[in-house]
Amino acid sequence: MAVDLFARNGWARTTVAAVAEAAGVAVETVYSGFGSKKALLRAAMDVAIVGDAEPVPLVERDGYVKLRTEPPARRLEGAIEIAGLIYSGPVPRLWAALLEAAAGDPEVAQWCTQLETGRRTTIVELLELVYGRQSDERTADIVWSLVSIETYTKLCLDRGWTTEQWQDWAVEAIHLFAGRP
Repeated sequence: MAVDLFARNGWARTTVAAVAEAAGVAVETVYSGFGSKKALLRAAMDVAIVGDAEPVPLVERDGYVKLRTEPPARRLEGAIEIAGLIYSGPVPRLWAALLEAAAGDPEVAQWCTQLETGRRTTIVELLELVYGRQSDERTADIVWSLVSIETYTKLCLDRGWTTEQWQDWAVEAIHLFAGRP
């Protein structure tokens, strides 16, 4: 419920009361479970990224773990497919809600920084998995920006690309900067 409401209405227009009503519980139940509206938003983002509330990071989930057994050329395509699945859901709109909340809350701003730092770390690990070597900082920064939520949003949501077009472009763009496996 919170995922849908924050994605549809953003940070300011989503109330804990609306989340509670949609979930069929009391407002106190939401606060009891999450502590605050911003913690609820953070949990909603986590659920939107991995698809459930289990405390298992994305890189430890089956789809990502399976990439390690794929041939190197397929690893990048598989990782970009995972990103496309994530980005094609509510994540871009939840990211916008997080940024909206971060504008007025240093703790949420810190969460955004942590999420982006984690995403960059995952990209560095992926590049090593795909290419069999550590990437230099410049390449990691370029790939991190290429496959960002913002880039996906601009190309798919603003310009009308399909997720498949974005995936094909992302793989080719990464190959341009990092080489082919």
